[in-house]
Amino acid sequence: MASGIFAVANIGSVRLYVGEVHLLKPRWAEILVQLEKGTFADSVVQDAWRAANGDRRFSFHTAQDLDNDQTMRGRARFRKDCLKS
Repeated sequence: MASGIFAVANIGSVRLYVGEVHLLKPRWAEILVQLEKGTFADSVVQDAWRAANGDRRFSFHTAQDLDNDQTMRGRARFRKDCLKS
């Protein structure tokens, strides 16, 4: 899988961490390792991970996944931002 935009969703809180990466496919595994080690770059996401205390409440989505989700809040804004990058 090539480069692309992704989002990590904190399930139950309607929060998304959005990023861009050159190699999309391995990114979720890398994020999980960083979260487990406590080294994830975004402190809000890291704190939410710690608060979940091992109860997995996070999911990984590509821009295409989110673009196809008709129920996503802020979808129009997300699409507009994706087109810019």
